[in-house]
Amino acid sequence: MMKRRIFPGMVLVILFASMGFCREGLAHNTYNVRKGDTLSGIARKQGVSVSELKEINRLRSNVLKIGQKLALKKSAPPMDTTPVKYPKSTVNPELAAAGAGEGQESVEAWAEVERQKKDSEDLLGMWSSPEEPKLLVKAAMGFLGAPYRLGGFSLKGIDCSGLVKKIYAAFSIDLPRTAYEQSRIGMRVSRKELVEGDLLFFNTRGSFGHVGIYIGDNKFIHAASRKRGVRVSSLNESYFNKRFVRAVRLKGSEDDL
Repeated sequence: MMKRRIFPGMVLVILFASMGFCREGLAHNTYNVRKGDTLSGIARKQGVSVSELKEINRLRSNVLKIGQKLALKKSAPPMDTTPVKYPKSTVNPELAAAGAGEGQESVEAWAEVERQKKDSEDLLGMWSSPEEPKLLVKAAMGFLGAPYRLGGFSLKGIDCSGLVKKIYAAFSIDLPRTAYEQSRIGMRVSRKELVEGDLLFFNTRGSFGHVGIYIGDNKFIHAASRKRGVRVSSLNESYFNKRFVRAVRLKGSEDDL
């Protein structure tokens, strides 16, 4: 008799547990946009790329609405799991610079670089008006003269990537903390296409080791060094002209689409 009483109870427990797992699985397949969310921020938290989110949800831009429901996954046919072998003669400059070795780790690192390149083609948002980039520049100029402090994040002391992250946070863009990470996102532009608010990257102490915000007239504001603090410099200066490596646009207008 005791076995007959316990068995139905166990069945109910298993049934409710399985229902809970199903609900949890469904919850992780979608995401409801909250205040302050950005497409890049959601992508990082959910472990997907910006381009994948846009493709899955058929988004034409990175602009989101509060309450908007985003799908995080899409059904796909079974994939061939046969390992891909790349010829040893094939060289990827960015992978070599990162110091990746040969073998499976090299293949995975290469795949990550290619994924980042694809993501780098995407803007992270749109300006609400033509005046907004000018407001961003004014906000950055408010830090002019602030002392340089590695890892700093305020007027009492700030570094180059900290300045960029703090300024763009005020315009609903959540950026990574380091200059190298910041250089991997956004839409790449040439020096001839620079507009106010674009990010400029330089090879100083290392690859993509320094970043500044373009303010127009071939000038940019940046946290330069311990001696100079936050200041305005020119791309025409020999030091920066030789070390300039990339320009990135994070927010754009309809003309950029």
